[in-house]
Amino acid sequence: MLNKHTIWFPGQGSQRVGMGKALSERYAVFNKAMEEANEALGMRLDSLMYEGPMTELTRTDNAQPAILAVGVAMFRVYSREWGYAPAMAAGHSLGEITALTCAGAITFPDALRLVRSRGEFMQEAAAAGIGAMAAVNGPSPDVVAEVCLETSAGCADGSRMVVVSNMNSERQTVISGHKEAVHEASERLSGLGAAVIQLQVSAPFHSPLMAPAAAHFARVLSRVSFGEMSFPVVSSLTGQPYGNTAEIAGMLARGLTDPVNWPAVLAFQKSIGVTAAVELGPGNVLKRLAPPGGMRVFAFDDKEDEAHLAAASRQTDAYPIELLNRCLAIATCVRNRNWNAAEYEQGVAKPYRGVQQLVERLRETGEQAAEAHVRQALAMLESVFRTKGATAEEQERRLARLQGEFGLRLPGVSPAGQPYAGSLS
Repeated sequence: MLNKHTIWFPGQGSQRVGMGKALSERYAVFNKAMEEANEALGMRLDSLMYEGPMTELTRTDNAQPAILAVGVAMFRVYSREWGYAPAMAAGHSLGEITALTCAGAITFPDALRLVRSRGEFMQEAAAAGIGAMAAVNGPSPDVVAEVCLETSAGCADGSRMVVVSNMNSERQTVISGHKEAVHEASERLSGLGAAVIQLQVSAPFHSPLMAPAAAHFARVLSRVSFGEMSFPVVSSLTGQPYGNTAEIAGMLARGLTDPVNWPAVLAFQKSIGVTAAVELGPGNVLKRLAPPGGMRVFAFDDKEDEAHLAAASRQTDAYPIELLNRCLAIATCVRNRNWNAAEYEQGVAKPYRGVQQLVERLRETGEQAAEAHVRQALAMLESVFRTKGATAEEQERRLARLQGEFGLRLPGVSPAGQPYAGSLS
């Protein structure tokens, strides 16, 4: 099994005809997810994905639900068939909505309809034909940002705007804005030795010019009920985990106008000891963006990586270390209603640190978690629930999901899928 790891979800542009078809034939849980997607959208999304045509699949309002559906379906194989549980998740642009869906913050049907609307608003912006985007390889994001600022400063009325829209890595940046401004900035950057590629889009995604689309999307988001996350999700705008569900609507609306900062996501995950990543979605674009010498990255859509992940999932004893990581993730996600510092230190921080140190020790030795270790993690959760003031409903829901994913059969813990009704001690 993988040690402390994250899952990543790609954004638009990763779609291709045939994506997911082979998986649907091998995994019933994957096929079931695609059936749910068809029903939620009232269309044969799976047929479009498997058979095309590419011109229809590439339409923003089709590509986005297709990519999200494949990501969710892969997550179900990863978690239900293979038994993996991530320490956290992140997604690149659209992929952030997939991450939030897999974490339980958005229901699958709601997420599909959300990204369908998101795609329609973005498609309308593209129809205006005023924008362009270009990928810049070579210079650092800071250099690219400076060139964009100089280019935009030449027009006081804002009619020739260009900005950094995606920081994909230290050597790959995407710029977005008015056609003329993007062309001028591209020429300047080429003069500095950059390799510039004009992207085949007609809308200035992740720029202030998408403000009308963001406003429409915000209204749709305001009608969605967001649930608690079962593991943390790191924002691709800030590089920090969502603090609570109240932040989701605003952040997702901002995602249409603000730049993606993928290096910040990687830096945060590395800073807390994440050692590996699994990319769930079509292709392996995020794996290719990972810096050399960093964390190990496996792409589900790569046959060799898929075989490795499936085989590794079977090489485990009764309690994988991922179970302890999931307990830590749950403890982090529980909303705090107790602001007594002494009680919080004793009931939350101290037991959390104990399990954290246990995980680090097991990782160093390569051992699996024994029953005593699992009991310590469950006792930590009980203490966190009690100290933070979690409701009985939240405790039951989180524990039932934990038990369902790992098939716990410990004394005092009810069977998987059944409400918790006893002491963890």
